[in-house]
Amino acid sequence: MNGRVGALAAAAALAAAAPAAAMDWLSVCGKCLSPSITSRSGIGTANAVAEARISRRDVEEWCGNWSPGDKAGCVRRELASPDAGRTFRASADCTKGRISAIDGNTYTLAGKWTSDVGKGRTKWRDASGKIVGQDSASNGLAIAQQWEVLCPVTAKASAAPRSGTAAPRASQPAPPPGAQFAVGEIVEAKYGREWVRGRVAAIRRDGSGLAYDVRLDNGKRGMVPARMLRRPAGS
Repeated sequence: MNGRVGALAAAAALAAAAPAAAMDWLSVCGKCLSPSITSRSGIGTANAVAEARISRRDVEEWCGNWSPGDKAGCVRRELASPDAGRTFRASADCTKGRISAIDGNTYTLAGKWTSDVGKGRTKWRDASGKIVGQDSASNGLAIAQQWEVLCPVTAKASAAPRSGTAAPRASQPAPPPGAQFAVGEIVEAKYGREWVRGRVAAIRRDGSGLAYDVRLDNGKRGMVPARMLRRPAGS
């Protein structure tokens, strides 16, 4: 594993390969503890609603990733925080591109990001008409994730790249024998409880096997084995 991104390495180490499934959490921010969905209704309609609460499992997994040296203390603090007893709620009108996010504000769909960490995901405009940034402080990608939960068909149509695989440049070396993914290929990597979209930047030998240098849309980067990667649905 690559020490440059300890969080990715820790998450990958805890994760086991699993089949694709509907997202069962709501994103608060890039590094925030994500509450698990407890109810959802009207998904994909003009009245889509999802509610979520923080469970002990959520806390333990988050603390294991972000505070491994003081996991027990982290768990105690998080379970005692006001958010531990809060119900997080997001709703959307999937037919009009409007979402009321868990931060209590309403946003309107403004297309999709064409570059940087959020490339291919939905872009949002706040009530003042300002585009919500895709950086961690602005939390535009957290809104995008909530939209993906509430309006999955619309989100997939808006966010899906034209091709699931980007052709390697002529200057790039051919994949080594046994490689399951190619340099430049769009993939999803297991990151904690989430599958996060990214791109394979390089392939390197790691002991007796291969490791993939992956740059994730959430800004993280790390070396992961093939079992922690998958191709996006439809690719």
